[in-house]
Amino acid sequence: SSPTPAGPWGRLGCPFPMLLQVCADLNVCCTKAEGRDKLARLFQYAARTVFGLTTMAHPKAGSKLSTLNTHARTLMVQLASARRTHRWCKEFPVLMSIPASLKLSDPVDAMFELLQKASLATFLVVDHLGWLKQLKILPGGTRAGTGTIQLGLKFFCLSNFIAVLYQAKKLIALKDREGKEAERSQCSQNIVKHSLLVLQTAHLSLLYQSHDAIVGLAGVITSFMDVRPQWPERKVQKAVKTA
Repeated sequence: SSPTPAGPWGRLGCPFPMLLQVCADLNVCCTKAEGRDKLARLFQYAARTVFGLTTMAHPKAGSKLSTLNTHARTLMVQLASARRTHRWCKEFPVLMSIPASLKLSDPVDAMFELLQKASLATFLVVDHLGWLKQLKILPGGTRAGTGTIQLGLKFFCLSNFIAVLYQAKKLIALKDREGKEAERSQCSQNIVKHSLLVLQTAHLSLLYQSHDAIVGLAGVITSFMDVRPQWPERKVQKAVKTA
């Protein structure tokens, strides 16, 4: 049996041990900045999915569906703004990792990593500028606020497109190699994630618009994939055989 979670319920005996364990795991996830960000992103894109689906229904003004549509959009926009506020300085780890990428023995790998990280860092910097324009701290101009953010998202789209190609190259290199099943699986997952991110960022940057419902669902999937590494791992206990 799994160990009893710590805390008052652990001592008294919880009527819902699985629920308590989920709450404990959620608490651990929320202690990490990245965990909180990805959880917020999960709800942000869930709200976009609801917004897209309710928009497709063409709700009448004043109806419950129209109210749900408005609330979903408000939640989506506010969570996006909150995440943008906490995105500051995320470019530093990306920039600091570039020298190591240049030292890779394979020049093609080095090129892929350099282009991916440079475009990602560019997105983050441009996103900051767009946020400052929205606050009217920086002057507007032709790409004021939203336009600047959309420009940054085009670089994020490029970064994810390069990541798809890079992961595909890795997957081909690992083909038919024994003992590399886990690495092939990880590459395949990364290809799916970055492909879905290309779909999302192409829509958000107005590079290629699809539909909010599709983009929202893709965002929920990629957010879930990003939340998983932040979730504490369960230790599987082997049953002790008795004679």
